[in-house]
Amino acid sequence: MSRHRNFRNRDFSEDLDDFDDDQYGKSFEDKFSVSPGTAEHYLLNYKVKNSDYDSDRNSPKEDASELTISSEADKKITYAQLSSAIDYVNDVLNNSKSRNEIIDALKKYDNDVEKAVDLLLNSRDSHSDRETVSNTEIVSLSNLFKALTTQSSLQHSKDRIYYNRFDIQNFIKKFMINLLQKNHQLKRDSKPIQIGSGATNYDCKDEKKIEVEITKRQPSQAASQKLNAEKNLEGQESPLAKSTKKNTSKSLEEIKEVYKQQRLTNKLHLNLIIAGHVDAGKSTIIGHLLSLLGNVSQKIMHKNENEAKKAGKASFMYAWILDVTEEERKRGVTIDVGQYRFETEKRIVNVLDAPGHRDFIPNMITGATKADFALLVIDATSGEFESGFESGGQTQEHILLLRSLGVHQIVIVINKMDNVNYSQERFNDIVLKLKKFLKQVGFKEESIQTVPCSGIHGDNLVKHSDIAAFKWFKGSTLINVIDNFQALPRQIDKPFRMSVSDCYRGQTTGIFVCGKIDYGYVEINRKLLIMPKNEFCIVKNILIEDETRTEAFAGDVVSLNVQLLDGSEIFIGNVLCDISCPCKVSDKFEARVVTFGTLEVPLLKGSSILLYSVCMMSEMAFITKLCSQVDKTRNEIIKKNPRLIDKNKAAIIRIKTERPVCLETFENSKEFGRFVFRSEHQTLGTGIVEKIL
Repeated sequence: MSRHRNFRNRDFSEDLDDFDDDQYGKSFEDKFSVSPGTAEHYLLNYKVKNSDYDSDRNSPKEDASELTISSEADKKITYAQLSSAIDYVNDVLNNSKSRNEIIDALKKYDNDVEKAVDLLLNSRDSHSDRETVSNTEIVSLSNLFKALTTQSSLQHSKDRIYYNRFDIQNFIKKFMINLLQKNHQLKRDSKPIQIGSGATNYDCKDEKKIEVEITKRQPSQAASQKLNAEKNLEGQESPLAKSTKKNTSKSLEEIKEVYKQQRLTNKLHLNLIIAGHVDAGKSTIIGHLLSLLGNVSQKIMHKNENEAKKAGKASFMYAWILDVTEEERKRGVTIDVGQYRFETEKRIVNVLDAPGHRDFIPNMITGATKADFALLVIDATSGEFESGFESGGQTQEHILLLRSLGVHQIVIVINKMDNVNYSQERFNDIVLKLKKFLKQVGFKEESIQTVPCSGIHGDNLVKHSDIAAFKWFKGSTLINVIDNFQALPRQIDKPFRMSVSDCYRGQTTGIFVCGKIDYGYVEINRKLLIMPKNEFCIVKNILIEDETRTEAFAGDVVSLNVQLLDGSEIFIGNVLCDISCPCKVSDKFEARVVTFGTLEVPLLKGSSILLYSVCMMSEMAFITKLCSQVDKTRNEIIKKNPRLIDKNKAAIIRIKTERPVCLETFENSKEFGRFVFRSEHQTLGTGIVEKIL
């Protein structure tokens, strides 16, 4: 009953795959002749000497005696030591570098594997000689993240030429139009002859007069409604370009001067997220740190201590400083992202206490989108680190989420050292495994710091431990490490953007909108645009940690008391924008993605995913097209229109959301151009927005 099926407009070329054309065991030369040019280019000529083959045969074999490195003290490193170092580097880089490149790097740094790994990770020109399959879940993630963020990865291979049927159609249309324009004169009153998407008017009565009119496609009514938010963007090259229209009472120079006086001359503001596996001691560390810095009164501490003892959870006395709800104290885990603030000698730190349980990962993602750097808390207890770091644990997932959402600085806090008798060997073993994984996902050596501590006893939080078994640690305490972190430059000269992470109604003051200011500057009585709803509001008051301010800048976590106009509404995930330069809104976009090792079912056309970003919280979406698969080392398109995308792969896909969302391309805005996609219980991968369709 094929007549009931609509095959007329079906393009079968998009369904073809490489293996459809494979004919194994059959010689096409028996049926089709081969041209001399094709034979010369593709067939092996035994009469011509193959230089590459001969060079490989004549190349001297590697001698164990030559694999030695001379240090300044003329100490020879044995072949066994060098082989062990090569194996370690190969394991970290997942065989993405050749043996000669690794040996050269080791020779340069006298067999220092850490420096050699950093050199090879930072090198851009060297590529892998072959693809290998790793036994670990995350295969060459540093290369995958590089493929994700490198603009040149969209380049096609030089040896391939791809033809698109739309390109051929446009070429024919232009050719016919040019031909008609050259040979005939133009006339308006005529009957159209359709060529492609254009219309050519041809009058049969007077063949000498022909008029060409190209009709433009008009957007549908639904598309026009979606694009209402972009009416003010005409004539602007980039939505986040520096705004030329004055929408505040101060000029840009005055804003910069106020920012310099209030922010740069005083203590630097930082946003810190604390992450890690469930029950690693995250809330205990921050609670004890707040107590030692004098941010918690003795009355509250005495109350928490008594209530914790009555509940049989005496060790939770510091954690309950942050976990204040009845549900959190009953279950013994953090559920929502807690926000707290403390000051050091050099910094004002806004702490985001993220939940570690797998059921509350979306809440952790919300906190990670606001962070400048992260504390990764690890439980040093025997067996606990392994259960959190191995497959199914939250430690690896938290690291991948932090890296995917733009966190580049991380502190490894090895907690509960008292449970392992302050063992230095245990500390070194955990740090070695974690650093290896962190480098695989793209963290640099200089951006990783480590601190062993005991959250319940306060060792190495503010001052070094007095315990004799802990005297081996001579590094910086946790508070000193936080003091030395630097925040990224705040982009106050761009149009205002603020993603809404929470909203509530005050008793007498109206609606408050909470979130981190991503770009620009805001002041009282300023009119803002709510996207994607395309409605207006006026800022009536600005609160930073319950302190009233007259202005706020990019990087500040604020609560804005807003007055909504014309019965408008505001929800979590909305974006407050400059009315002269709003963000783009769409439900279709093209993205470059990287899949993680947690992907059990390959991505297919029609697969449903959940999107998370600065302005998307569990947004339902569908994959509408698998455009191409990208090589993770050479950053080239290796296959067009693949049938599926497996785990640990980089690809270009098209995504459609259930409703219009706020988007920016990664080139224009890194914060609004990156996202994470998940299933109901697992993080599947990360991506960046390439095009807004």
